[in-house]
Amino acid sequence: MKNRELVYWVDLTGPAALDEIVRLTIMDTNDNVLFNHTFNTKLVDWWYSELNGIKPENTYSEKPFESYKDEIQSIFNDVSRLITFNASNFFLEKQGINLSKKKIDDLADPFRVAGDATDTIDNLCIYYGYDLPTNIYNRTGLDYAKAINYCWHEMERYKEAQENK
Repeated sequence: MKNRELVYWVDLTGPAALDEIVRLTIMDTNDNVLFNHTFNTKLVDWWYSELNGIKPENTYSEKPFESYKDEIQSIFNDVSRLITFNASNFFLEKQGINLSKKKIDDLADPFRVAGDATDTIDNLCIYYGYDLPTNIYNRTGLDYAKAINYCWHEMERYKEAQENK
């Protein structure tokens, strides 16, 4: 296994009992995109699109997640660390993606301040000065993955500065 770090973003449909992956974006820590797709769903045909900015009707002509499963797994096979916000590992594994033996940095964990609805990617981006589009319908998986990558680099820089003072 190479010592490689990847950033990923997952959007889910909700409700929690039926959650399906509706979008997945994977990139390296240099903002090189390795995978970026929206998926058709199997069980859920409607969701509250203000949660993820993806309208159900915009997914009807897309392929299901399982059509990309081997490609996604091959990307994750060659990685030592995954970086995300509010990790959706359970849902990836539920779709057959093996993430065992992967170090997963969930930026939501060190960022949690109040442990409530204010611990969002929007507030993480505000804190670290990343300009995430404010209109959720204008956000793409790339926007989220780049935001996570930027904030992760800033968190690492701050951590290093604290260790070296």
